[in-house]
Amino acid sequence: MSPQTINVLLISFPGLGLPRTLSVPIAASTPITHLNSKLLSYIPLLNCRIILTSTSNKSIPLSSSAPLSSLLSSDTDDFLPLHLSVPLCGGKGGFGSQLRAAGGRMSSRRKKNQGEGDSSNRNLDGRRLRTITEAKALAEYLALKPEMEKREKEARRKRWEQIVDLAEKREYEIRNGSKGRVDGKWVVDKEEAGERTREAVFAAMKSGDYQDNLMATLSGLSGGGSGQESEGSQGTDDKPM
Repeated sequence: MSPQTINVLLISFPGLGLPRTLSVPIAASTPITHLNSKLLSYIPLLNCRIILTSTSNKSIPLSSSAPLSSLLSSDTDDFLPLHLSVPLCGGKGGFGSQLRAAGGRMSSRRKKNQGEGDSSNRNLDGRRLRTITEAKALAEYLALKPEMEKREKEARRKRWEQIVDLAEKREYEIRNGSKGRVDGKWVVDKEEAGERTREAVFAAMKSGDYQDNLMATLSGLSGGGSGQESEGSQGTDDKPM
């Protein structure tokens, strides 16, 4: 048997001056369209429309002409819990993407530190989990160490072989006169030019037909100094005693 009166349990929000849950008795045959006006008589005057949702976050159609009893989950229920809310101004958006990004960072950090939280725990043998992890890592390194040393020696051997090959190639080019050989004609011409210059200098010195510019410069400097000294002495002599 369906109840004649339904107690609407209105769950409000802070700031209205109402209790957290307000019980409003309403006849079960009241149309849903009248529910808004019935509730507005119990709550303060609002300058915006109200939004009613069920406990499952389903919006209540206030324009429906169905009776209020149609919102009950069972015919034997005599109470109807509803959430009261008002629309809010929207923001700039992007909150969802920021929230997902923050969640991704938290997830990666949790995966990174997943093995560090229980590293001090012990297994059934009494050993620390940290010690076992370090032993496994050391065993893997020791297993790979010979291969790493072998690769390093092979790379060093190839590098020295290249150096030796380049040295032998250079020596071969110098000996066979391909790229690094010095031209003999250039050496002969250089020696002849030096010899001609030396002979010309000796011939000029024997004939005396040359001028020593350095000696002339030094003589001019010494002559100028002596002239200044003589002038200074004359000026001293002309002064009255």
